[in-house]
Amino acid sequence: MAIVGHAGKVTSYDLDVGVKINMDELIYMISPTDSPFINGIGTDGRQLLSSSPVDQQEFKWMDEELLLPRAFISATTGAGGAADSQITVAAADSFKFQIGDLLSNAAKTEEWNGAIKIVTAINNTTGVIDVKEWANGSVWPVPTIGDNIICVGTALIEGSDPGEARSADRTISSNYTQIFGPTPIFMSRTEQQVSRYGVSDEFAKQVYGRSVENVITREQAYLYGKPVNEPTVALAKRRSTGGLMHYISSNTDNSTTTLTMDALETLMQKCYNAGGIPDLLIANPATMATLNDISDSGRVRTVIDDPRRGRVPVSSVFTEFGETQMVRNRWCHAETAFVIQKENVSRRIMQPLVVEALAKTGDSDKVQIVCEEGLQVKGQAHMARFTKLTGYTDAP
Repeated sequence: MAIVGHAGKVTSYDLDVGVKINMDELIYMISPTDSPFINGIGTDGRQLLSSSPVDQQEFKWMDEELLLPRAFISATTGAGGAADSQITVAAADSFKFQIGDLLSNAAKTEEWNGAIKIVTAINNTTGVIDVKEWANGSVWPVPTIGDNIICVGTALIEGSDPGEARSADRTISSNYTQIFGPTPIFMSRTEQQVSRYGVSDEFAKQVYGRSVENVITREQAYLYGKPVNEPTVALAKRRSTGGLMHYISSNTDNSTTTLTMDALETLMQKCYNAGGIPDLLIANPATMATLNDISDSGRVRTVIDDPRRGRVPVSSVFTEFGETQMVRNRWCHAETAFVIQKENVSRRIMQPLVVEALAKTGDSDKVQIVCEEGLQVKGQAHMARFTKLTGYTDAP
């Protein structure tokens, strides 16, 4: 920060009212243990949370889900074998298929003999799909609820027109920028000149302290905030930004109490099936004891010392889905943990953290610290969360 000073003291006496000093570079001076989500450094040497500017209080983004040609059966009508039959999938999943698609029952691997059925009709309202025998003598295993039906291509008559067009509409998500602050700092001329043990500049110390508190508040908002734009209060224009707990909803584990490799891999498999590969695990150290049990030879893990910051080691666990960096976060509740894809989450900044001189009255300096930004979470189906973990708590 660059607050001009005199007499060896950093003050704001020489600042004009309204002058804003960009404090964003101060983030790099704050230990990543204080703000690991915003200020942490990954194994690639970059900050965990990227940032980009935004020029509206409400910002939007679009998520598009691929029509992956596979779905789970929710009901069946008719027998398996070579007879004509019906299968029922979720109405939304029925759009993943079209007449002429060739279907295989992937869930019946122990009975699978290359049997294929062809789609003859689809009811997108009820999710009912009519199928009939495709290959002579083919015996399709009897389908059961929960089986995974996959498409292995489409068999249309040679020279025919293409089937009906299918499309997945984009889902528009939005969030709001939140004003963090303004936090006032008032200090008299005398207070700034009084010598204090271990503190060379009390004013700079107060600015730094309030800035750290601001960053921690943002850290907590990005974990647990709710997106609200208060429309009922005339001219109030109060807003709050939503966090990971709000946006990640598709893959939720609300029963696991111990964060284990098995539990982690189960959720990551769901993310993988949806098209994502999470690479960050954000949790309180109280819930990471089992993952850090080095006596467990059945788990593959590694510890990487990151010399670029020279402060904290970076721990990672290696699963079937690759490396997942463990981000220890003291502001994360012990019962929750988030498995996210780094490239999908970013800060959207309306105004970076600034310190601004206020109107001077009397023999004192008055400044405020303020910033405005929000969180963008794309592809929430590619990420997951735990909500019922148990661990140390300092609650009374």
